[in-house]
Amino acid sequence: MAANRIVTIVAPAEVRSGDKLEVLIATSTDVPDGERIGFLHSEYSLDGGKTWNSFTFEEKLGRSASRTLVLNAGKAGTKIIVRARVAFRGGAAGDVDFKGGAIQWATTWEKWLTPPARNQIIYVK
Repeated sequence: MAANRIVTIVAPAEVRSGDKLEVLIATSTDVPDGERIGFLHSEYSLDGGKTWNSFTFEEKLGRSASRTLVLNAGKAGTKIIVRARVAFRGGAAGDVDFKGGAIQWATTWEKWLTPPARNQIIYVK
């Protein structure tokens, strides 16, 4: 049986300036050996990645979790970026990303690379 570790960001590809925007971040694991969501961190940027705002910084969330971010879109021509990273832990595989690879704390984790991170860009029209 294959292990399913899921990290998704659900958001529109584009929004109009001033519109309300909802973003869903969802994560889960079905690995049956005690694996849980050890860390869920997410951030968003309203200026195309120049500055970041923390959205979630949570630990020990169980087998599934979802969080919703609500924002107002800024000026036309800007980009909103949402990113989330998840470490699955507590199972036989140790601390792993959504592909099942060992978490590289000082490289991919720290630098928000994929895996363990997911990114979504939303264009403001």
